[in-house]
Amino acid sequence: MFNWLRQKHSHQSSLVKLFEQTKQPAANTALNKVRFLVIDLELTGLNPRKDNIVSLGWLPIIGGEIVLAQAKHYLVKPPNGVGQSAIYHGLHDNQLTHANHLETILRELLTQYAGYVFVAHYSALDRQFLRTACKQHLGLAPSFRFIDTLRIEWQRLSQKNTLIAQDMLQLSACLTRHKLPKQPNHHALEDAYGCALLLLSQIKQCGKEATLKQLYKLSRA
Repeated sequence: MFNWLRQKHSHQSSLVKLFEQTKQPAANTALNKVRFLVIDLELTGLNPRKDNIVSLGWLPIIGGEIVLAQAKHYLVKPPNGVGQSAIYHGLHDNQLTHANHLETILRELLTQYAGYVFVAHYSALDRQFLRTACKQHLGLAPSFRFIDTLRIEWQRLSQKNTLIAQDMLQLSACLTRHKLPKQPNHHALEDAYGCALLLLSQIKQCGKEATLKQLYKLSRA
């Protein structure tokens, strides 16, 4: 039995290492040549040490276009139930009885999207939860370098000397400011789609000659 567990953990660790070793696009890559994966998580709370992922949504952007045919939305059954967090994401324990195993979802994510540039709105939270989940279920945690649309928007507003209130950086407010359609809040795939629309608008504002290096620089604001 212990040999089987060791073999399983070794295989899972190899998956993470392969994901890490897959080359990312060069810094001077034009943005319309970059393959992005926009991802969003719904959570039972904000602490990755004690809270859990209850749903994931993602969709790729390839060649400057959102690939809806490859969009994915998964529900995840948390080990301790959703508790009061249901009032935010709208998911209840009875809806998650036959939900997906997080390990299976993580394996798909790392296998199919190695080499993609990951994107999220306020990526620090998604990154922390993904790293914690990978460490728990796969034995190792990738670094998960992200483009952050919230930080790009903060940079854009700062350059205009705009006084930035906290709610101005919420995804819905950003979509409104870019004259993009609002998406339902706290649904992982809908939020990922809204984030993808925002990213494409931000890329357009960067100009045709913009590179991945410039986008990363804006994302570190």
